[in-house]
Amino acid sequence: MAVPRFLILSLVACGIIGARADELLEGYTVLKGDGYAFELKAPLGWVLDDKVGNPQGLNVVFYPEHAGWDKSDVVCFARVRSLDNQVTSIEDQVKDTVKTLRENGSPKAEAKFIKTLTTQDASKAKIYYYAGDQFGNNEATAYIQAKSSVHYITLSARSSKAFHDALPAFDALVTSYEDLTKPPPSYLSFQ
Repeated sequence: MAVPRFLILSLVACGIIGARADELLEGYTVLKGDGYAFELKAPLGWVLDDKVGNPQGLNVVFYPEHAGWDKSDVVCFARVRSLDNQVTSIEDQVKDTVKTLRENGSPKAEAKFIKTLTTQDASKAKIYYYAGDQFGNNEATAYIQAKSSVHYITLSARSSKAFHDALPAFDALVTSYEDLTKPPPSYLSFQ
């Protein structure tokens, strides 16, 4: 799959580390790094792959079973952006992404807030749709604010139909998110 196919793929420099699983149908993975660790579960009928996206700087990607990363009309991936002077919130990350898109050949790029989903660990994931990129992609990104970083999960599709057909799987992937650095709820604490 060519790097230009994805709207956000190489636009924001950030580090991610994923668990080794190769291809795993409907599997779990943990992404961890300095100050963060979170778990995601591949949606029903989707593959978790932690090798194929490595040349594009992605440690974990998801795509429909029987599709393959480079041939699929729709894929998902997860990334992390550490907070700094330029990005201190989800809104800053969205603005930075749009700015980067515009500076890299998509002057009409824009983002629109769509909804908020509640994740497995009760985190709030803000969903934005991106439009106007030079390649005609359809993308949605879920952003989750953590203590020292913004975690995000992106759905990228080559067509509007593939995008809309994959939205339930994207929502399932987003809601599977669990921040492993959060303390357990007080009702689970044994004293």
